[in-house]
Amino acid sequence: MNAEIFIALCDHLEKEVPELRWIDEDEGQLNTAADIRPAVDFPCCLVDIQYPSCQDENETEQLVTANITLRIGFQPAGETNSKAPEAVRRKALERLDIIEKIQNCMQGWTAEEIISPVSRKSARSTVQANKVKVYTIVYGTTFMELQ
Repeated sequence: MNAEIFIALCDHLEKEVPELRWIDEDEGQLNTAADIRPAVDFPCCLVDIQYPSCQDENETEQLVTANITLRIGFQPAGETNSKAPEAVRRKALERLDIIEKIQNCMQGWTAEEIISPVSRKSARSTVQANKVKVYTIVYGTTFMELQ
């Protein structure tokens, strides 16, 4: 795995999305029991990078296809139902503004030409047992890795 890409990604998110209060490697921090608060500040962004495909270009170079998975966690922030007051709904949905900001800064990002332009592959949301709302966004990219 590539520490340079991980560090560049964390620095990029910290600069472009200052609303994120915790950016870290995903080590399962959000996977806690219902009565245990995760050991992060919210909103948080947890990063995992996988290499689903690596292809030899020659004896010392590989073309790596990478998936960058961001898990963005939010604590409950109020009601979003159609009967809730407008101000309450807007406040509760501020998380979607942060998700949009993440997408805007990630789409096409190249880490100063270290990787090919990043492209979103999928996005979904879930609610954990501890009531944390988690948006999981997967981005794809490629890069050449030299030995």
